[in-house]
Amino acid sequence: MVDLSPSPTRKLMHLAIALVPAVGWRGSYWLALSLFGLLLGASVVIELARRWWSWPNRLLWWLLPTTFRWWEGSQVLGSTWYVIGGLVTMLLWGQDVGGTSVLFLAWGDPAAELVGRRWGRPPGGKTVAGSLGCLMACLLAGLVGVGMGGLTPWAALAGALVATAVERWSPPPDDNLWMPILSGLASAVVQALTGGGVLLFPMWR
Repeated sequence: MVDLSPSPTRKLMHLAIALVPAVGWRGSYWLALSLFGLLLGASVVIELARRWWSWPNRLLWWLLPTTFRWWEGSQVLGSTWYVIGGLVTMLLWGQDVGGTSVLFLAWGDPAAELVGRRWGRPPGGKTVAGSLGCLMACLLAGLVGVGMGGLTPWAALAGALVATAVERWSPPPDDNLWMPILSGLASAVVQALTGGGVLLFPMWR
């Protein structure tokens, strides 16, 4: 299993998750949550199958040979952490802060890798160029959050900065998990402090 990233398929899968908060803004919050729930259910089934049998891994790498990292063969897939992070973020921070934070991940993470590999210094790893690419993409996502979700500019900026820091730090088990959750926390706190108002833990009320 050779890591040939960045894979266009992997990046497209990342970008496609941006459709979930879009559905929440244009449709309903509950529909967005349902989509994440369906994705999580499918991810859990795949992860369990990979633990019980060897053929699901072989099938995945045969169908999508450049989509997965080589180390994902024996660990939880990054896509699974991605879905968990997105769902938890939407549950904790609601449609506006949560949806914007999912966009930070959906746009910022692919931008970091693409820009880092194009203009960063070899042989790879985290680069200043990649972090700047991530920040620019997150700032763009923040503009969407301001326009679509009513975030204050300061809340969007705080979330973009934290998302970029988490992408560069890459805390375990996966930055796909922590990037939306922690950036959502930062946005929610600043949104409340700057008078924008924010509904925390909407599912619990």
